[in-house]
Amino acid sequence: MKEVFKKLVDEADLLNRVYKERIEDSRRLLESAMRFEETERVPVQVWVEGMSGWYLRGRYGLSMSEYFRNVELQAIYQLKERIDAFKEVGDDRLEISTRVGVEGGVVSHPSVLGCRIVYPEEDWPWVDLRYHPLDTAEKVDDFQVPEIAESGIMPDIVERYEAMRKLVGNLAEVTVNPGNGLPERPLQMAVYARGYANLVRDMRADPKLAHKLLRKMVDVGEAIHNFYEELLGAEPLKVGAVDLYDNFLGHFSPSLIEEFVLPHYFEWAEKYGWRHWTVSSQCVLDPYVGMMTKVPTKCITYLTSSSNLNLFKETFAPRRAWIKVAYESSPMLNGTPKSIEEECERIISVMSAGGLRRGTSKRS
Repeated sequence: MKEVFKKLVDEADLLNRVYKERIEDSRRLLESAMRFEETERVPVQVWVEGMSGWYLRGRYGLSMSEYFRNVELQAIYQLKERIDAFKEVGDDRLEISTRVGVEGGVVSHPSVLGCRIVYPEEDWPWVDLRYHPLDTAEKVDDFQVPEIAESGIMPDIVERYEAMRKLVGNLAEVTVNPGNGLPERPLQMAVYARGYANLVRDMRADPKLAHKLLRKMVDVGEAIHNFYEELLGAEPLKVGAVDLYDNFLGHFSPSLIEEFVLPHYFEWAEKYGWRHWTVSSQCVLDPYVGMMTKVPTKCITYLTSSSNLNLFKETFAPRRAWIKVAYESSPMLNGTPKSIEEECERIISVMSAGGLRRGTSKRS
């Protein structure tokens, strides 16, 4: 298996050398767009790899449940999918990274809270949202930050990390793909621990309890951050533009997020030296524009194309904040070539400085 991995590393290095000019052209295009300079075309990146699993299933016929548990499959196919996507998708992707990581996904950190994890036969594991480990005020009061390395499925993650390091040797860097964030986002963790309905009710009727829960989730996030710092031997958070993904999915009003969550983010910004950061989620962010203007937003790395693109452009372009619009996988996979092209043209016509010009190269 190590020899298979070595051949993939060699192939990635070869492609990076052979296509050096293509890679550098894409890099210049992306950097120019981020500096708000007019470019010959709109940069496009197609994300097919990673935790969604549809590329791994469709392209290679992998079982996601087996893949999640098997570090040999993870090391091989993380690299293989990047190589194949680089060769097959003519977008503005940059060099092929040979860094591989153990998949923790969205279940690893909730598991330290005592959340129940469901393991389907053919799919990724997921958190059972019907069960809430802190479903009473007494349990919130009694909760103490656990020893991360010994809680939930984290011992398995550590064991797999060591196994992947042994497999890869000095051929590539090994990390852990932890899921949604470092530190782990307090609102999402609070939802897993308490439940949406309970947490919203607490915020309205018992804000003291809600603040206590969020504070404890912040402490868990800090412990998770420190765990990875010790495990990986390096600071897992980098100073710079930070996308604070907290998967509130539109269930919380901006005022509740401002009251219960943003103070902790400002605290983290000061502690970790973040000059720029913003709040992100998978939901349509239109109601949260006002809130996002109250934080030092420099980039919005995921804005679903069903959002009010004009609103975001008018609000954040004067602030010199760059926006990456996501044409999500579901409409792209299920749409016709004509509908996909029309939607891409609509996005470009709104978001680019000059719109879609005749003769402009379009990549998909």
